Amino acid sequence: MAFPGCSLLLPTAPSRFDVAPDVSSVFPGLNFAMQVALSEAQVREVEQASPQGLTSAELVAVFSGRAVKFSEATLRKYVQLGLVPRSRRVGRKGKNLGSRGVYPVRAVRRINTIKRLMAERYTIEEIQARFLTFKDNIETLDEALGELVRLFDDRITEQPPTPLRDRLTRELSAVKDSAHLLLTGVHRLEKLIIAAGEGSRPRGGGAASTTELL
Repeated sequence: MAFPGCSLLLPTAPSRFDVAPDVSSVFPGLNFAMQVALSEAQVREVEQASPQGLTSAELVAVFSGRAVKFSEATLRKYVQLGLVPRSRRVGRKGKNLGSRGVYPVRAVRRINTIKRLMAERYTIEEIQARFLTFKDNIETLDEALGELVRLFDDRITEQPPTPLRDRLTRELSAVKDSAHLLLTGVHRLEKLIIAAGEGSRPRGGGAASTTELL
């Protein structure tokens, strides 16, 4: 479709997240449908592309660049409420470049879940209770086990090929299986407890106030 008098300039190279430009800013007179949240495929794409984390600007771009309403002000509010983990300072590569704040990549999935819950008319109080009761501890456990297994693996790899190394490898394999079973059980129990709590909640919940729909 042609737009007389309009010149659409697109970037010559894809961005880090390979998202389309914000066409609503190019054609402000047109209405473009906004999504409630990212799809699971989109979340996984970001997780795979940015395992080391994202800056606040990159985190906002993950959503706004995919037609999901989100801003840095909303991000700051989520962090203040304890819904999203805080950023950490990470040094920039190069001399005298200082550091920057980086959010763990799991913040993407956390924000996306909040978006979905709000669309289902959950209140901020309900979301806070759901996340702060289990979610942070489960994620900390998951990350700690993953890091511990990685350290074990690195140390065993340094060993020369001997019967002892073979034994250590078998022990590590058993630890990995146990860790997987533990995390699977923890996630299953969390879902059962949350489902039990939702059973007494009126379907659809109450209407969220303006301050709740951040």
